[in-house]
Amino acid sequence: MRYINMAAMAGAMVWLGGCASASRVDVAGAVGPAPSEARAGTGDGSLVVWSARTPADVDVNLAEWRWNNDFGRNEFLYEPAHSDYTIYKPTGEVVEHVRNSHDVDDPAPTRVMLPAGTYKVEAEALDCQSERIQALMTVVIEPGQTTAAYLDGDWKPQGGPEGTELARLPCGRPVGWLAPEAAYSTAQASR
Repeated sequence: MRYINMAAMAGAMVWLGGCASASRVDVAGAVGPAPSEARAGTGDGSLVVWSARTPADVDVNLAEWRWNNDFGRNEFLYEPAHSDYTIYKPTGEVVEHVRNSHDVDDPAPTRVMLPAGTYKVEAEALDCQSERIQALMTVVIEPGQTTAAYLDGDWKPQGGPEGTELARLPCGRPVGWLAPEAAYSTAQASR
């Protein structure tokens, strides 16, 4: 019995080590509100993060059966819910740990109200090869506007106004609208 417990403990340590080894990347550019929202607002702004979907509890035998019957698409390995994330002040102080769904069947991410300013967000994302990574990004919250980050790999940006840029993962996948330099500077000064 003692050896079984030791083997189980060793297996758990290997599994935890694999989870903890997700690479961490920085998003190029600060994510801001969509260009169509470029209107002056008042009060707090909001943040919506479409983080990577939450892994599902899957029976190994059922997973193999489904793998053979869904031709390797593996949608069953993930719940509709988006994974949780953390918001930080520029100084590194935690502002809020966000539970990004009501339950595992909730596909809509949580909308978080924040005072205008610049924040750092650490969330799980999918890179260009659909591998799970930890993304660290700067987000700019404007009064009365919504800043959205799309880290789940499903976002296809529709053309914004001419000259609009996108914030991207290092592999090139777009994750949100690039905050205009003026908005980023103003948000930095207000902190």
